[in-house]
Amino acid sequence: MPRLTSLAAVLLAAACNGGDGQETVFSTSITTAPMGSSSSTSSTSTSTTSSEASTSASSENSTSSTSSTSGSTGAIPDLGLIPDGGDGPPPGCKGKVDLLFTISSHPTMEIKQARLKASFPGFMATLESEFADFDYHILSSNTSGFWGYPSCVGCQDICADLPEYPCGTSPEPCDSIRGAGVTYPIGKHASNQRCELASGLRYITAGQPMTEDAFTCIASMGTNGADGVAETTVLALADDLDAPGACNEGFLRDDALLVVVAIQDTYDPFSEGTAKDWRDALVEAKGGDADAVVLLVISTDVDEPVGLCGYKPNNSEHKLRTWTELMQPNALFGSICAEGYDDYFATVAKMIKSQCDVFVPQ
Repeated sequence: MPRLTSLAAVLLAAACNGGDGQETVFSTSITTAPMGSSSSTSSTSTSTTSSEASTSASSENSTSSTSSTSGSTGAIPDLGLIPDGGDGPPPGCKGKVDLLFTISSHPTMEIKQARLKASFPGFMATLESEFADFDYHILSSNTSGFWGYPSCVGCQDICADLPEYPCGTSPEPCDSIRGAGVTYPIGKHASNQRCELASGLRYITAGQPMTEDAFTCIASMGTNGADGVAETTVLALADDLDAPGACNEGFLRDDALLVVVAIQDTYDPFSEGTAKDWRDALVEAKGGDADAVVLLVISTDVDEPVGLCGYKPNNSEHKLRTWTELMQPNALFGSICAEGYDDYFATVAKMIKSQCDVFVPQ
């Protein structure tokens, strides 16, 4: 199906500028995000997938057949109006779920990444218990779009400034593209190794041995200074990255529910586009069906008077919160300052099951 041909095309062009994407590596002058309260309100719409049985007005004027004798004992009994069974109940996603994680690697994200990885096993266990044949794709998208550090160029053994950096390791073409699935996170506190994915693709698929270890590898983004999770999400779902032969080939399936998990401890003010653009991108990725998408955003809640991160109001828009509000009712906003994210994932698991039950593939 055609997807994301407008905003994503612009973003991909910028991401691929120069071929190596290193323009975005050292934008570390921003150590804190503008703080503020969201002034937007969500326009929540509830869609239903069940259809009401209707009676035809013409039935009031119709008469029964007179071809049989009224007193005949062999006459076919009048069963009245037989309801049209149609094609049966909606097929649902049947356990097919495409999970897209977009994780900031800002220097302040180390402990938040640890909380995410600690919450993941319980999340997966819940989904596996809900679906008899849980068929998943799990992709962690590249927020940085670069490979390497200038101080490590030419190193053969150990990089003096970054000892854990994989000296002498050559990147694959997709390692340097924003939005592409990460299979070799690099930098401080990152995996710094090629993750072993049984699929041979840039995302985890059902049947992956030691799924938890594989997820820990692709989700250990480190603290190399990259963020912009909303923009990266748009890029990851674009046709250019999901097309045959592209980096994320086959990740998005027409008959699967799309679940996006975006984690960043700022308002994400520098992602290209507006919160509405991001909302439209998610819906377009599923052929215009907003009910085929579930969104979980875990971010700072300093715009809330009783937030866990402490109240620091100003006039800046919390674009990630607005994004979540626009995706209601199939969205959840969680505080990144929570001690763990298990409760958020438990709630989202219920949302996934509910939406999967009514999902009709386009």
